[in-house]
Amino acid sequence: MDRISTSMLFERGTNAMLEQQAKLSKTELQLATGKRILSPKDDPAAAAYLLDLRETVSQVEQYQANSDRVRARLELQDTTLQAVTEILPRVIELTIQGQNDTNNASDREAIATELRQLNDELLALANTRDTNGEYIFAGFDADAPPFSNPAEGVYSYSGDMGVRSLQVSASRQIQDRDNGFDVFMDVEITTGANPGEKRNLFETAQLVIDGLEADAPDSSYLADLQLAHQHVLDFRVSTGARLNTLEKQESVNADFLLTIQAAQSEVEDLDYAEAVSRFQQQLLALQAAQQSFSKVQGLSLFNYL
Repeated sequence: MDRISTSMLFERGTNAMLEQQAKLSKTELQLATGKRILSPKDDPAAAAYLLDLRETVSQVEQYQANSDRVRARLELQDTTLQAVTEILPRVIELTIQGQNDTNNASDREAIATELRQLNDELLALANTRDTNGEYIFAGFDADAPPFSNPAEGVYSYSGDMGVRSLQVSASRQIQDRDNGFDVFMDVEITTGANPGEKRNLFETAQLVIDGLEADAPDSSYLADLQLAHQHVLDFRVSTGARLNTLEKQESVNADFLLTIQAAQSEVEDLDYAEAVSRFQQQLLALQAAQQSFSKVQGLSLFNYL
C-alpha cells in the first residue's frame, strides 16, 4: 500500500498553486499588453507568421519614407523649374522688343541691362539648394555649385551626369531629380552650323545681350530661346508626371499597409472578453488551490489521537 508523505502533499499543493499563479500572471500580462502572443512558444506558427508580417510592415514603411524624400525633392525641382519657365517668356518678350527698328542704341542698352539681370536670376535658380544644403541640379556631386560664369559670356557646368532614384515599392523606383547638364546645358538650337547642335540657355541669352549692347540685334536667337523654354517645360512636365506616379504609389502602399496591419492585429491582438473571463476562472482556481493547500496543511494524525 502506497503511502503519501507530508512532504509529498506539501510539494503537490505548492506546485498546484505555482501553476495557477503562472497562468494568472500570463493572462494579466496579456490584458496589460493587449497581445495574445507574448512569446514564440505561445503559438510557434502564428509567431513565425507575425515575424513575416512585421518585416513586410517595416519594408513598406521604408518605401513610404523614401516617397516622402522623393516628393520633397521633386516639389523643389518643380518650383524651381516653374520660376525658370516664368522668367524665359520675359526674356523672349525683351528679345522681340529689342528687334524693333524704332529702338536706338540707348533703348537697346536698357533692354540688355534687364536681360542681364534675368540671366543672372536663371543662373541662381540653376544653383538652387535644398534644405540639406545640396545643389539640386548637381547630379551626385551635390556639395558644390554646379553652374558658374568664369568669363564674360561663358557658362560652365561642374556637376556630374548622375541621377538619383529611390525605391518606393518592391518593383518601382522613382528618379528624385534631374542633373543640371540635361536641364540647362544640353539645349538644341537652330543657329548652329550643324544640325542638332546644342548650347546652354545662359549663353543663348548672353548672345542676345551682346547683340543689343552692340546695337546689332540678331533675330535668329529668338527661336533658340523658344526652344530653351520648351526644353525646360518638358522637364517640368516630366517632374509633374513623377509626382503623380508617386502619389498613386503612396496610396497603394498605404492600402497595402492597412491590409498587413489588419492581418497582424487578427493574429496577435487579444480577445479581451475571453481573456477577462479566463482571468476570473484562473483567479478562482488559484483561490481554490490555496484553500485546499491550507486545509491539507492542517491535517495531522495527532489531531485525532
